[in-house]
Amino acid sequence: MKKVTLEMIALEANTTKNTVSRALRGKTGVSDELRKHINQIADNLGYMRKPEQEDILEPTKVTMVYNSSLHKDIYFWPTVMGGIFEHSAKHHISMHSVIVDMIQDDIKYLLPLQEKHCDGILILGTLPEAQFARIEKLGIPMIAIDHFSNHISCDYVNVANANGMIKAVDFLAANGHRKIGFVNNDTAPHIYSLTRRFRGYEKRMEQLGLTIDPRFIWNEASYNDNNYLRKQFEKYGKLLEAPTAWVCSNDVMAYNFCNVLKEYGLRVPEDVSVIGFDNIPGMNGLPLTTLSIPQADMGRRALRRLMRRMRFPNEPFENIEIFTSLVDKGSVKKI
Repeated sequence: MKKVTLEMIALEANTTKNTVSRALRGKTGVSDELRKHINQIADNLGYMRKPEQEDILEPTKVTMVYNSSLHKDIYFWPTVMGGIFEHSAKHHISMHSVIVDMIQDDIKYLLPLQEKHCDGILILGTLPEAQFARIEKLGIPMIAIDHFSNHISCDYVNVANANGMIKAVDFLAANGHRKIGFVNNDTAPHIYSLTRRFRGYEKRMEQLGLTIDPRFIWNEASYNDNNYLRKQFEKYGKLLEAPTAWVCSNDVMAYNFCNVLKEYGLRVPEDVSVIGFDNIPGMNGLPLTTLSIPQADMGRRALRRLMRRMRFPNEPFENIEIFTSLVDKGSVKKI
């Protein structure tokens, strides 16, 4: 006779192994109705309760779901994943990965989640709404990192992006800057973090009574080449009204922008002040004032929240925002 496991009961009850274990052991975090349902399934399957094993949990399986573009990032996501793996190792959590195709909207990515039962799902970064919704319908506890949707009910862990950009504008204003431009990449408006950073810039500029000149909102900067920045600089960069300082929505764009300034004979910070976002390691030996994100803590916090969601499935969902800190590395001049 085949041994009945917690996983088999969980599949039958359409829930997680942790929930099954807690229900069978009479622990909190499971509703009376679900506890009764799980115990009935266990009895029907012939599950043998062994008192000496009642407090032993089977290994927890968590699947990370993310799009293939995350592999191109060598700064942010490796550190976030490092925090996830560190926490999982300490708590005997088995980690697996599923990669989603952002271009072809198929359902192949769902098969590993459906066929190989997992207790929880970590969504890393941006996913198209339709794919995100399909994962939600699986009914598996999940949490999304660095992403947000008003249409998907789950827990989220994000950077306090708007607040970080408010700190950047405040720092520039405190150093005497009144004309402040913005460099961004809004060709991907679904990227939650970049959208929130621009909103933070807009909000704080308005609150401080500083004029936002649309000629100096450069929204189509690329990670891969600087042609757009060069064209914008040729058109507007030499005007007398040009900003004395610029905020960039992340450090990669800030470094690209600084390289373009250098091509036109401008120095940072002597001629132009620049602030980035993310606090990634310096490129081209340029110290860049930036907003530092505790990436590893984001990963650890997300996995801890996911484990709690498994234990207490009926708790209200949360959007946890982790604050940044401004790191002054000397790329802002006091005027």
